[in-house]
Amino acid sequence: MSNLVVAVAFTKNSGEPATGLTLTDITLYLTARNKSTGALTVVWDGTETAESEVTNTGIYTRVYASADLNTYDYFARGSYGGVTVLDTSHVMGAYDSVGPDVWGNTIRTLTQSAAAVVAAVSGSDITILRGDSWSATLTGLGDISARTKLWFTVKNRSDHTDSEAIVQIEETAGLVYLNGAAGTPAAGDITVNDEVTGSITITLTAAATAALTVRSGLLYDVQMLTAGGVTTLTAGTSHVTADVTHAIV
Repeated sequence: MSNLVVAVAFTKNSGEPATGLTLTDITLYLTARNKSTGALTVVWDGTETAESEVTNTGIYTRVYASADLNTYDYFARGSYGGVTVLDTSHVMGAYDSVGPDVWGNTIRTLTQSAAAVVAAVSGSDITILRGDSWSATLTGLGDISARTKLWFTVKNRSDHTDSEAIVQIEETAGLVYLNGAAGTPAAGDITVNDEVTGSITITLTAAATAALTVRSGLLYDVQMLTAGGVTTLTAGTSHVTADVTHAIV
């Protein structure tokens, strides 16, 4: 069994993180779908509430400690019933074995331990399906308008040099490194969707992900450089999962 950390993000005033909400006002719903049979099982029916808030982010979490990620996909919903006026009071998302559907939604269903969530800035697991054109949208990173550089980096170990990175993409330079060698710039990209709230989309081409080795427990972060120095915006764990069809053309 694995810890599945369900995290819901609420905003107010057209995008401002809704921090400081009362945890018991946030109810959570979780449903498991059997990957083989399609059968649905209700795990949380709305009687569970958020357990903790990720500081400064408007993100609220609860751990489901009995997740079977090999057998089930998970679908989650969070609802807010308090007095604060929010942009929306209901958010939804999903985790499946193919990849992080959750990146396009305001809820993120995470597959890391609760301890890892606390240690991360606002991190969550990222899954890359080898051989697929891949993109992940990260939101709520904070104001990045003063940046001069922006990096997304995946490494096997944090003490490896950047030139040893499995993946490193820089906003203005594209894919800098792939598997510890110089990358093809056009094969990777960081697009800033909203620099004030900190929303970015990271992409890799199918040819780039096809060169990756299937493995779990990789490390990633997003960092920016400003006149004041380097700031880590988010960090977490990354996984490369196996594809079945290997053709990319």
